Amino acid sequence: MFLAKRAVVLGWCLLSVLGLRAFDLQYGSLFQVSGITLQNGSPVVPLTRGKYVNVRVLDKDTFDFLKKCGAFCRQETLGGQTRVQSLRAAKTRPGMWIADVAVDDKWLLTFLVFKNDSAFSFIVPGEISVLDTNWLSRTKNLLQTHIQSGEQD
Repeated sequence: MFLAKRAVVLGWCLLSVLGLRAFDLQYGSLFQVSGITLQNGSPVVPLTRGKYVNVRVLDKDTFDFLKKCGAFCRQETLGGQTRVQSLRAAKTRPGMWIADVAVDDKWLLTFLVFKNDSAFSFIVPGEISVLDTNWLSRTKNLLQTHIQSGEQD
């Protein structure tokens, strides 16, 4: 039993030293990104279902900030300015859009938007936890307005 406990501790220490342990980042009070790892000294955000990149880092300052993390860290916002960087209709399903939303030009989040009978529904990237529901409501309204006005790529 003593050796088993020591092996687990040693394993966590090695993962920590090698940078393979995942950590979370909170972006102000807007959202939290879960499961970030450092691989070869570079931050890597998790993929959705192992193949889709729904959370991206947009600037070097954020990239460098993540390289210095390694455990839970908090990044201050620049006001939470949200803009639609890209909006395109999905080729696989009518009434579905893929929206890339830039937050403070530091983070890019990919939302899925669905047009149901009389309303829209939204899927937030699974790698984030929304902390500010008002920010999420404003983002959803922004996406809906873009779709209704026909502003698409």
